[in-house]
Amino acid sequence: MKVFNPYLRIITGFLSWRLLLLILILVAPRFFPLKYHLLGADRETVRQKPLLWVHANFDGEHYVGIAKFGYRLAEQAFFPLYPNLIKKLSPLFNSNSVLVGIVISNISFPIALIFLYKLIKLDYSNKVALLTLLFLLIFPTSFYFGAVYTESLFLALTVVSFYAARKGRWGIAGVFGMLAASTRFIGIFLFPALLAEWLIQRKTSKKTNLGSLLSICLIPLGLIYYMGFLKSTTGDPFLFARSLTHYGEFRSQKVILIYQVFWRYLKMLVTVDKSSEIYPIIIVEVITGIVFLVTSVLSLARQRLSYSLFNLLAFLTPTLTGSFVSLPRYVLICFPSFLLIAQFFLSHKKLTLVYFLISTLTLFYLWMRFSMGYWVA
Repeated sequence: MKVFNPYLRIITGFLSWRLLLLILILVAPRFFPLKYHLLGADRETVRQKPLLWVHANFDGEHYVGIAKFGYRLAEQAFFPLYPNLIKKLSPLFNSNSVLVGIVISNISFPIALIFLYKLIKLDYSNKVALLTLLFLLIFPTSFYFGAVYTESLFLALTVVSFYAARKGRWGIAGVFGMLAASTRFIGIFLFPALLAEWLIQRKTSKKTNLGSLLSICLIPLGLIYYMGFLKSTTGDPFLFARSLTHYGEFRSQKVILIYQVFWRYLKMLVTVDKSSEIYPIIIVEVITGIVFLVTSVLSLARQRLSYSLFNLLAFLTPTLTGSFVSLPRYVLICFPSFLLIAQFFLSHKKLTLVYFLISTLTLFYLWMRFSMGYWVA
């Protein structure tokens, strides 16, 4: 009799995903010419070590730069925990900061998958949990989990914080939430989310005492610490927000409502040259906006308030700049939306294969583009 081991399946799925993406790096030059000015290294360096350097494209270059040289012009938009980990661990890897970043991300991601499985299993079946992980793995921008980006570390910290809260271990939840808030700005949304979870559990659990409530208050310290650092080094504690306009010509410092963003993208779909290299990305951004808006709203009615609150805030906040730029990457941490998508396809099994093929092929396409220096998200 075979013994079902979900964790072995999860690790096998992760390793298969990782191996496939590595193979695609070697295949990518057959489909896309290597760009120069958008890479974190020169062409010759990338050609000599493609399996290493393509993981540090775009924002990855900034994280490596912060780890090596500290914050430079406009890099305050990147929160400190991830580059600080790269800096601290670099001596163990012969000061190869790119390799350290890859290692951190590719250790964090399977940890995130395991704890996300454990979190979902608290309320749902094994099929729902595993399908959620599968859809996360094949999501068109999932390759960022393996790159020198914060997605995998942030997801790991977030789901561990949620899982600890669900199990009544509020001290652990607060510490991991605090670390998440020093990794990405949206980590601060764990504070209202876990406060909602505390109120939910207060009705039935003796573990929701004043001490557990104070533990949740650790979460904002991650952001407060970084703001204090910015105040002391630049004089502007909000520079992390003001710096965003340097990373996207479409971003506004004024609050733009989401219906306005959709209207803007509708006009872009009509007016932008359909043969341009950016047009497919606009399509991906629009589809992402629609899917995650719908799932964020549905989450409010169908999921725990703590999950849906975090999901909605994590999705909406990047759109307030007036753009869906990078949204296909930002939504990777919206695990409640992926859970809803998995539930939908379990109820519509005939569509599952179609979705699997479309999502996987889009993942291949976007990853090869990214690895050759083309903007994706």
